Amino acid sequence: MRKVFWVWIVLFFYFEGHAQADSDRKIFYPSSVAWAKVEANEIFDNKVGVGLDYVHRTKNILGQGTMFDTHARSSIRPWVHYQFGTNARASVSPIGYFITNDHVATEADLNRPEYHEWRTTFQYFHHHKQLNGRLMHTWRYRYELRWQEQPRFDNYRFFTRFRFRYRIRYVLNQEDFYENNALYGMISNEIGLNIGRNVVMNTFNQNRLYVGLGYRFFNSARVELRYVDRLRTRGATGFEMDLEKGFMVGLYIDQISNLGRRKIEGVRFAD
Repeated sequence: MRKVFWVWIVLFFYFEGHAQADSDRKIFYPSSVAWAKVEANEIFDNKVGVGLDYVHRTKNILGQGTMFDTHARSSIRPWVHYQFGTNARASVSPIGYFITNDHVATEADLNRPEYHEWRTTFQYFHHHKQLNGRLMHTWRYRYELRWQEQPRFDNYRFFTRFRFRYRIRYVLNQEDFYENNALYGMISNEIGLNIGRNVVMNTFNQNRLYVGLGYRFFNSARVELRYVDRLRTRGATGFEMDLEKGFMVGLYIDQISNLGRRKIEGVRFAD
């Protein structure tokens, strides 16, 4: 396990550094963002589960104003899970709906219409705990099938994306992440790569860095406040980049049936 851990650490920093390479040749468009996410899940005794998440994002316009000025994205996704054990699960979102107006960094962007997207997502994650459960590493892999509307051409383009995220959490006041009233710190980084024949030149899609704090309450609910730093390509060449910084608030219900229970076996779900 230690060898696997260090291999992933090396790959993590390699891809993160590769994503930042050639920055002297790139054009960056900074903006401030506000993200919010609500997620709820239930894993049944047969290890099969269901879930739903909703995301809403806003940002400023042309790099000016507040992070709440204009709608950037809203999405909703149902999930079906299979829990292999306490530290690993595979999931699929059969179809998710997205509406996006995210590129508002230049004058030309003001004429861009919102566009719709349908997305099928396959996901697998696994944990590794250290320090008697206070330190938890999580590796998450996502493969997305994306049908993205092109309003000007009145059609959809299909492409896929692979996403890899490494996250580390440290519990500050309890012995384990799953204990009630646990306060924890976290940091994560995620790389996204576009794949498919409709990806003309640039494979790198984005890099997301999160740093934040979380708190568990009612046994299986959590609230998180994160700082967001996202670098994302614009267009096919990859030389124009959106540089977004801001905050994210998340509400997560790891196991609906365990909300408020005094005696529970432990939360069986946490990404």
